[in-house]
Amino acid sequence: MADKGLSKLQTLAADGAMLLIALVWGGGYPVTDYLLQHLSPLWVLAFRFTFSATLLTLLFHRRLRRVDRSDLVGGALVGLLVSVLFLCHVWGLKLSTPGKQAFIAGTNVVMVPFLFALFYRRLPSRWALGGAAATTAGLLVMAFSPGMRFNAGDALSAVMALLIALHFIALGFFSRRMDPFALTVIQIDVACLVLAAAALFLEPFPGFRLTPPLWGGILFVSLGATVLAFLVQTVAQRYTPETHAAILLSLESPFGFLLAIVMGRDRWNAQFALGGLLVLAGVLLAEWESFSALKSPLPDSEK
Repeated sequence: MADKGLSKLQTLAADGAMLLIALVWGGGYPVTDYLLQHLSPLWVLAFRFTFSATLLTLLFHRRLRRVDRSDLVGGALVGLLVSVLFLCHVWGLKLSTPGKQAFIAGTNVVMVPFLFALFYRRLPSRWALGGAAATTAGLLVMAFSPGMRFNAGDALSAVMALLIALHFIALGFFSRRMDPFALTVIQIDVACLVLAAAALFLEPFPGFRLTPPLWGGILFVSLGATVLAFLVQTVAQRYTPETHAAILLSLESPFGFLLAIVMGRDRWNAQFALGGLLVLAGVLLAEWESFSALKSPLPDSEK
């Protein structure tokens, strides 16, 4: 259980870890887009979460013995949220582009403060609100150029953004009340069961041999963008506020766009520089709060 007040060092360490995860998750957009060129959407998720759930369960199965029924229910609810989130992710990506989805999904950063206020009945700090607004403005500038249409894939990506925001709130709530490693295992295991079952019942099994590049992509999204990323995010959210975490992880959007350009999945957009400056301003506003405040404004864990 987290203390009500945390030192700058703890918050900054958590921030650094989430910056690393933002880079990994940014890479997940173009890699998943590549996988979708060769595999059906549900089987991409089934392979990804089966590998992830198996590894996490092997590593941390002993921690599951200490969870009570309420923890198990909480972790399962987060897992169901994750499964729906990723369904929106792959189907939205199938109908849009990785760079565009990365930016739309990043708008969760402006939703988190309002969900935080609704759940905890108090607003985040001015620094966090200002950072969220600047970051969202930057993401929107980068995402849409004049004449660009908003299609069905973009609508699914917008739903995904809302689900990501809800995931931030849920992780912040449960990670301060139970073992974060057990929470990670439970949510990924439940998501694996839901997504693997959906693939088995709704799509035919891939009837061809997986090539080394496809295995590489599957291993990247399984080990990097799921096992490592979810572990780090779940633990780090014990030590940093939800809005703050959302701002830092929003860097996955420009990271994802840059990697999509490098992989030939998107084209360079002249608006990227302006939008990037706004995103950077939002991140700096959030980080300034870490340097200037003596205590991190985490929600009361006893509430």
